[in-house]
Amino acid sequence: YITCDENPPHYYFYSPEMKVVNKSELVAKWIWLYFGGVPFPVPLPFAVFPLQSGRRSGIIPPAFGDDPTYGYYFSHFGYFWAINDYLDYNLTADYYTRGSFGISSRFRYAKRYDYSGSVEGGYRLFKSQNIINGSISESKDWSISLTHHQSFTPTMRLDANMRFLSGKDYIQRTTFNVNEALQNNIYSNVNLTKSWEESGNSLSLNYQRSQDLESGNITEYLPNLTFSIPQKYPFRKNASSVDQKWYELIGINYNGQFQNQRIKSRGQLTIHGGIQNNVNISASPRIGYFNFSPNISYTEDWYNKRTLEQYAGQTTTGQDSVITKEIHQINMVRTFNVGASVSTKFYGIFQPNMLGISAIRQIVTPSIAYNFRPDFSKPFWGYYGFYTNSKGQKIKYDKFQQEIFGGTSSGEQQNISMSIGNVFEMKTKADPTDTTSKENKIRLLNLTASMGYNFAADSMNLSDLNLSANTQIGNIISFNSSAILSPYKLGSQGYKINRFLINEGAGLLDLRSFKFSISTSLSASKLKSGESENKNLQSGQNEAFQNPNNEYQGIYNTKEPDFSIPWDLSLSYNYSYNKSSLLYISSALSASIDFNLTPKWKFAVTGGYDFQRNQVTAPQIRISRDLHAWIMNFTWNPSGLFSGYYLEIRIKAPQLQDLKVTKSGQFYNGK
Repeated sequence: YITCDENPPHYYFYSPEMKVVNKSELVAKWIWLYFGGVPFPVPLPFAVFPLQSGRRSGIIPPAFGDDPTYGYYFSHFGYFWAINDYLDYNLTADYYTRGSFGISSRFRYAKRYDYSGSVEGGYRLFKSQNIINGSISESKDWSISLTHHQSFTPTMRLDANMRFLSGKDYIQRTTFNVNEALQNNIYSNVNLTKSWEESGNSLSLNYQRSQDLESGNITEYLPNLTFSIPQKYPFRKNASSVDQKWYELIGINYNGQFQNQRIKSRGQLTIHGGIQNNVNISASPRIGYFNFSPNISYTEDWYNKRTLEQYAGQTTTGQDSVITKEIHQINMVRTFNVGASVSTKFYGIFQPNMLGISAIRQIVTPSIAYNFRPDFSKPFWGYYGFYTNSKGQKIKYDKFQQEIFGGTSSGEQQNISMSIGNVFEMKTKADPTDTTSKENKIRLLNLTASMGYNFAADSMNLSDLNLSANTQIGNIISFNSSAILSPYKLGSQGYKINRFLINEGAGLLDLRSFKFSISTSLSASKLKSGESENKNLQSGQNEAFQNPNNEYQGIYNTKEPDFSIPWDLSLSYNYSYNKSSLLYISSALSASIDFNLTPKWKFAVTGGYDFQRNQVTAPQIRISRDLHAWIMNFTWNPSGLFSGYYLEIRIKAPQLQDLKVTKSGQFYNGK
């Protein structure tokens, strides 16, 4: 029995007695494994090799190793049960000679075009002995994961992805993935959506859960219900845009949300719920070359609680003591803002007709907007409360600051904002000697600048100047940058003070923040098409078990090196500058490169360099050797919390992928 086509073969299985059932199985006894014509000294008593296509039930062979803390082990030993074309189940176990063990199980189901999902669970009991006093400590960890995806109708769908963990130790003891080992939060989400094609209305019922693995705090939204009505034009007589009256351009949309938040922190459970209604009224009449857009936004929040703060005297240190209570009471918080904006667009075209360039176009989009919001902290609205402190001062507080949609804003806003956008595009000529050649449009640069002025502010009415720029050069280089410049001086504490720079002789604007990033991705050849991703495990019956999120990629989840791509390079540089109370500068380069040293040797390096700290970050080196029927992979994390190495030499053939030799150290031990 052999999967190697060399002569002589690199390896093969030999048995003096075997029986072959065509397209079914091969049964043999006293199996000898030969390497380069030399037999392994210990034979297998018998073996059964399946010769059938499609998914098959069978034993999952274990992996063996040695862990310095838990002893010798074998892991992933279990059984895979292909129940039918729609269901399968596996059960695996890990055992360590010093008393630790683990068990994992997974059940999957799928019906093509209808639904798919899985239920996974795991339990680990790890025992470790204290070298000093000999005491034995136990750590019990568990994990449960649920996924389900189903389309009931073309307009109704259910998606669920949930995971529950006892703590962070479970991940760190069961994963090879460094990114997964570093995560501090586990998120779960269940979403049922329904839409109506005739009206465009949509309804979403959602459950969200966030678990902090460090503190154990859990935040849940149960339920989170959202109903949306898209833009409607109640005064429009017909859909035609010709000769419409101004009132026919008035549109109204609505969004309603009900949320119930549960936060469990340090054994204490707090619950806050509420309903939020958002109504937006807008219009977009065109006056000559200008688009005029008035709008009104109205929000109404319904709460069943509010906060009451009362002065309780002074403490022994002389500080004021305040008692905060929750009052169960139905309250409605109504807020609104009104505004209007005017925008236009004009073009500039330059036609050089040289170097294959047909034209360069500039698109300028200036706009100005005004927005007004009253001061909802005034007593007239009734959303803020007061108490008198020991000095006789009235202290104002928001009655709804602890509620789920937040409190109400304080301070009147009368903002006028101005922005201007510049887009530069280029059109290339078609090659007259090539009948298949076409004109190409390329976006060269996108620039945006914005600034505002608040008439209602008592000081520092002028806002910062915000600048942004980005461009994309084909699929090769991506460039993004942004900057914030302020006209005000910084005080000794690092905050803006009401003094203009120009009056201090320090120029017109001061750079307060700057971000810059550039990335590129190059390859000697195009990446392989997604055809391989759509291949079945063994037959067409298994396509339903594949998913775009790669939730299941096999038992050991190993990415194969592609020797057909000579080299592949990805580079990304990020720079950040922030000038506040403390000057912060970040400058880092991240890179990923793999290349073939020879047609059979592939070398890959990923990592980064922090120029501020002068140190390499998260490096990983991977070396692969194509041994024809075999393959060798060596992975090394040279530094960091998850440093270690993993070496394997195994057969390429998927039906014999568990025939391998491995060696690992540190982070990779015991996984």
